[in-house]
Amino acid sequence: MRLKSRMTTVATSAAVMAMSGMLVVGAAEVTTRKDSGNKAAIVEEVESTDMLIDEVANVMPAETEIVKATEETEAPTEVQTEAETEPATQEQPTSAFAGKFMVNADEYLNIRAAADENSDVVGKLYAGAGGTVLERGEEWTKISSGSVEGYVATAYILFDADAEYKANEVGTWKVTVLEDSIRIRKLPSTEAGVWGLAEQNDVYRCTKITDDWLEINYDGEIGYVSTDYAKVELVIGQAVSREEELEQIRREEEEKAAKEAEAKRKEEEAKAEEKKIASASKFVETVQTSAYNVSENDVYLLACLVCAEAGYEPYEGKLAVANVVLNRLNGGAYGSTMSAVIYAPGQFSVAASGRLASVMAAGPNSESITAAKDALSGTNNVPNYSSFRSCGGANYSNYNNYSIIGNQVFYN
Repeated sequence: MRLKSRMTTVATSAAVMAMSGMLVVGAAEVTTRKDSGNKAAIVEEVESTDMLIDEVANVMPAETEIVKATEETEAPTEVQTEAETEPATQEQPTSAFAGKFMVNADEYLNIRAAADENSDVVGKLYAGAGGTVLERGEEWTKISSGSVEGYVATAYILFDADAEYKANEVGTWKVTVLEDSIRIRKLPSTEAGVWGLAEQNDVYRCTKITDDWLEINYDGEIGYVSTDYAKVELVIGQAVSREEELEQIRREEEEKAAKEAEAKRKEEEAKAEEKKIASASKFVETVQTSAYNVSENDVYLLACLVCAEAGYEPYEGKLAVANVVLNRLNGGAYGSTMSAVIYAPGQFSVAASGRLASVMAAGPNSESITAAKDALSGTNNVPNYSSFRSCGGANYSNYNNYSIIGNQVFYN
């Protein structure tokens, strides 16, 4: 009689992957048994086997010594030893990608109706896509992916372990929550803080997988959900049929045309609004009033304000800014001196920002000086306006009357 010893180890595995359009990865391939009843049964079985080994020690001493040495030196999670009279059949591990393939091309791979490069193209497999092998051949392989079935050049696809490696390299892991109100932890611990709650069927991008926790992207933060309440899947691309590709092209062209039409509509609306605003702008006739009797310091201050507020505007704009200051001075609401009007709180922004001080230190340009002196001589091109601002920030509906000069609007 020959005695054989067969040992089977059951251990926790990493995620299991199976692909049907996408690769589904479970939390564990096999779960380690931990109940005490099983342990007792195993111990009893091992002891019983030892007794059998002792009984046949005289017949097969060498084999008995080997069995005992193995039991003493190896300590798997669970070991089952049984005596057999027939040789044990060794089970070969099955790859999770057995019968699957991945594209090994930079852009895309044509799927043809027949195993012939001249046959019709029925679909495409873009980089990162995969599917099921139906018939594997040396030159052509029949495959199924998405809604497409056909033939691809064998040289441009990967099989089995190579396909698995490629899928892990280019695929995207996603986590789907299986129950309601699952806590998303800040660290992989039940004692850690909570970012928020996830509901059943919520989906997140997975960035790391461990035995107990799945690391996810949660609103830009790193979060963790327990593997007890979520499943993880490896998602890869699928084939696109010829009809699907044409439909996608049609949709993209429609979206492009719609965006262009919307942009044109907005442009036309803006032009119409500009025309409306321009047509409502009042033409103001320049009037000649009495000259102002002011000091040289006031002339310089006014010229500097004009330069700070309208340094890049045309001469008419500079003259209008100077006259707004003088109109306020005449009204008396903002003060009775040039300095009081210009430095009145909340009025001329350049006075508060430091821009006016910079111009006063460097000196105004010549056109600003000319505009200030012309306004002080009595030339007024905005006799009824006491305010102005840039056209870009104007709210024309709030103005009783206004005139646009250059890039500024003058109003009351």
